[in-house]
Amino acid sequence: MKTSLSTLSLLLLFGMNCFAKSSKVQFQTAKEKSPVVYVNVIWQSITNSKKMGFAVSDENGNVEIPIALGQKVILSASCVGYKSVKDTIRLQNSTSILMQEDVLNLDQVTVTGTRTPHSLKNAPVLTQVIGEKDLEAIDSETLTDVLEVEMPGIEMASHGGTPVMNMMGLENQYSLILIDGVRMAKSLHKSVDFTRINTSNIERIEIVRGASSALYGSDAMGGVINIITKKNKKNFSLSADIRYQQRNEKNHSQKDLDDADGSYAKNYFKNIDKENVNANLTIGFQKGNFRSNTFLNYKTRDAYTLEDRRGEKRYYKKSGDVVQKPVKPELTTINGFQDYSINQSFSYNSGRWNVDLEGNYFNHEEFDIDLTNQSKEVGSTDNVHKIFKSYTAKGKAIYSIDKKSDLSFLSHYDSYLRYNYDEKKKFKDKTHNNEYLTNKLTYTRLYQNHQILAELENLNQFLESNKFVLEGDKVLKKSASNTVIVLQDEYKVNSDLSIVAGLRTGYHSTFDFHWSPSVNLKYKSGTFNMRLSYAKGFRSPDLKELYFNWSHMGMFTISGNKDLKPETSNYFSYSLDYINIARNLNATLILSYNKLYDKIEGVWTNNEKQYTYQNFDNAEVYTIEGMLKWNFLQNFMIKSGYIYNKAKKSKDGVDLSTMSPMALTAQLQYKFSKQNYRLTANISGKITGKKDIVSKDSDEKSPHYEEYYKVKYPTYSIWNLNVNQHFWKHFKLKLGLKNMFNYKAPIVSFNSTNSPGRRFYVAIGYQL
Repeated sequence: MKTSLSTLSLLLLFGMNCFAKSSKVQFQTAKEKSPVVYVNVIWQSITNSKKMGFAVSDENGNVEIPIALGQKVILSASCVGYKSVKDTIRLQNSTSILMQEDVLNLDQVTVTGTRTPHSLKNAPVLTQVIGEKDLEAIDSETLTDVLEVEMPGIEMASHGGTPVMNMMGLENQYSLILIDGVRMAKSLHKSVDFTRINTSNIERIEIVRGASSALYGSDAMGGVINIITKKNKKNFSLSADIRYQQRNEKNHSQKDLDDADGSYAKNYFKNIDKENVNANLTIGFQKGNFRSNTFLNYKTRDAYTLEDRRGEKRYYKKSGDVVQKPVKPELTTINGFQDYSINQSFSYNSGRWNVDLEGNYFNHEEFDIDLTNQSKEVGSTDNVHKIFKSYTAKGKAIYSIDKKSDLSFLSHYDSYLRYNYDEKKKFKDKTHNNEYLTNKLTYTRLYQNHQILAELENLNQFLESNKFVLEGDKVLKKSASNTVIVLQDEYKVNSDLSIVAGLRTGYHSTFDFHWSPSVNLKYKSGTFNMRLSYAKGFRSPDLKELYFNWSHMGMFTISGNKDLKPETSNYFSYSLDYINIARNLNATLILSYNKLYDKIEGVWTNNEKQYTYQNFDNAEVYTIEGMLKWNFLQNFMIKSGYIYNKAKKSKDGVDLSTMSPMALTAQLQYKFSKQNYRLTANISGKITGKKDIVSKDSDEKSPHYEEYYKVKYPTYSIWNLNVNQHFWKHFKLKLGLKNMFNYKAPIVSFNSTNSPGRRFYVAIGYQL
């Protein structure tokens, strides 16, 4: 009897296991056999094709699949930083799947080029992805530093104290910066405010060179940079970190504070001597189909000054004279700042419906150093500093009509404001407000060999400014709207050849009808991917170029031009991509040619007293670019990029770009992990080639008055060292040295680096 009962118990236990309602699968790293979290899993039953689902692995790398043990399922798994897995498995008591690290990021999913997901190696439009691990290795708190290290075709400059970006030989107004696929409002310098973008909240950055895609239209002639923010993927998550960097410059002593007359003067001294601090806090949770993510950031930087160590040597073109100018006594001031931002997002996924709501608030205050009589002594202030604010709201809903078609609607509002704040009177005076309102309806449909995208988009821009009225303080508002239709077809001819054809066409309120076609071909041959692209670019004059009417203290006037024509371009590119998985090697060669028509430039007239925007000339930009990524000896990786670009006006052959014609980026990375400890050490740097900048002599007392001359800027390089350490699962310690060889520009100008020299930083963090 006892034997029968034991046998019956075993049979019952076996039956319960076999007919269990669900099974668990664990994902582990192939090397350390440690759990892999945030694995996106799609599964489908072999015996019942209608039984399918989606899941994300938990903190232990586990995914629960509601199918009994012993059954077979088709399983597809992907995770950032790991190679995708697709296999048919039989569910067992201890089903585990090993994930290989994707050291080349080739299985990273990208969406920017076509707005449809593709792995990086299969993307029909050439796209560069800077992933979360790349961002962690560089460990820079500014987006601009990341881009300069990762892409040689990007060079930063400073105009009027505002960072501006040149990309692929073109000025900043030709590059489109997106946050999660939508435009950011710009400043009056035609550049976005990069301090609005926090690297701690970035999951990845996707870069498309030139006007390769028809999806984005105006401002995308030089390229598109799409910043994908982090999304919560856990039931509860918490991360916090704080970073302290060595002070740039001490401008005041304790005695200045003690002797200061009143609280206002003390605050002034403290503001320009703030600590270099960057603090972040992220809180996320998920319950059922609902998710929430909250991100908070606070950062400060102290103001500092730069001085020339040698004078300009001017080479005059007409006379052939060479004039050595003395070292100028004036200092160049770099503003300090204090800012904070909060971002809140909610999402709901019910299977067919996926709804996202997001809001962002940003406040940025800049504190300048005022110099008395342009000497090297820090003096009294003008009692005024700048305040910048932005308000962003976004709603997006995606409805899955069936397994092959989706319909989505997006509405996005972004406002960027600037104020002059009188510190004594505590009064804010608004100087401008730039607003973007975007509404977009998108339909996608997957056929056997085609993926169709149809989109209706309306973009409204509003600009309030006191610079629309000559010699006045009145704030006027100007506006423009652009309604477009986008059609795109991704045609997969066979497993090796795919074609993407697109057309963007519509009506601009100022310039009537416009159209921008594009064609991209991708062909795979063994270990090579070849891509050929053509696109017609389009950029409408912005509201500043159309309506500005501003006098700068009676010294000169900037005037808009209502008769400006839109700029257009023909962009051609060819790329050859070599992928050797066995050797963990990826090398890419890119050739491109960009022909611009009716290029808008500011032209000085009336003895340098009048600056007016005109359709001045056509232009050409040629580029040759190479990129290399190689993981060797398991723990080491080399990343490098090189670019040669030549930009000129097509009529007189004068150099167009202020970018250096040559640049080289390089990184050497070392990784080590053992049990509860993980280390990443990274040396990164950029060599910026020499360049000649042509200017006109505006000194009326000079014998070379109104004669063109050039100044030669030498080759220079800046290198950084970062060491990131992770202890157990939750703690981080980061150490770094920026500008480790202490390079300082010998001549400080718009065309040189504004680095104050070598600086050390330390950061600590906690992640739950």
